[in-house]
Amino acid sequence: MVLINFLIDKIHNYFKNHINLSEYDSIKLKYILEVILNELSKIIVLFLIFSFLNEQRSFIYCLISLIPLRAYTGGIHYKTYMGCLIFSGIFFLISIYLSNKFSPNYFNVMIQLVFSLLVIVLLAPITSKTRPKYSNKKILKFKFFSILIVLFHFIMYFATKNNPYFAKSIWVITLQCIQLLIAKGGLLYEKSKNDFHEANKLSW
Repeated sequence: MVLINFLIDKIHNYFKNHINLSEYDSIKLKYILEVILNELSKIIVLFLIFSFLNEQRSFIYCLISLIPLRAYTGGIHYKTYMGCLIFSGIFFLISIYLSNKFSPNYFNVMIQLVFSLLVIVLLAPITSKTRPKYSNKKILKFKFFSILIVLFHFIMYFATKNNPYFAKSIWVITLQCIQLLIAKGGLLYEKSKNDFHEANKLSW
């Protein structure tokens, strides 16, 4: 983490000193660097861990299937680097375990498909608190692309049952949608807690 912050500062200072950046552009550049380098470092660490477990190919399959869906649906967000790393590791570990352990039949896969579509239509996207709220138009756009991604993976799973990528991607999608349910539950809990505190303040 110290090394990442060092690299962020070095790259940011280089552009700041050599390019005439406005204060807003400077802040935006630093944020982009933080996002890219933090995510990249987590991917490298997780790849090394799953390589040690001899599951590096499975990890890559799960990662590739998750990235586009996560970008449009959001999910649980952790404030700390380590919290996010641990959660991501557990997420991929469960995805790989389920895809290796269970070979879903047609009925179960259809349930997973319907469940995933319902969750996306009703809940997605769930964004970080640090991001501004999306417009209704953008929310509908994100839902639309999320649905396309889900349909593509499930259709390809049925069309190519022996393909290891799609065998893992349907579990990734299912777990991502479970994650959305948990994230929504957390938001509703926080809202009810805040409403309770506000009500208590007014009663005093």
